[in-house]
Amino acid sequence: MKTGKTQGYVLTFRCINCGKHEVFAKYPTDGFEPEDQIRGRLYQVSCESCGWSGATCGLSAIRISHAKELKAKAAGGLGL
Repeated sequence: MKTGKTQGYVLTFRCINCGKHEVFAKYPTDGFEPEDQIRGRLYQVSCESCGWSGATCGLSAIRISHAKELKAKAAGGLGL
């Protein structure tokens, strides 16, 4: 279900322990946030593959996605 409204952002990071791109940070927001503000924050994260956890800066994110896009993909059967 698409609402046309951003529910927030999901940042993807590379794990410093195992190297996989399975470290995610969710940043909820009701509207648009400039990328420099999102990248300027620190996030508490954990790797879904190896379990490593710690803090990381948004500057090291390899991807920033809108949460509404992820929901639309999941509804399409991609298993996200």
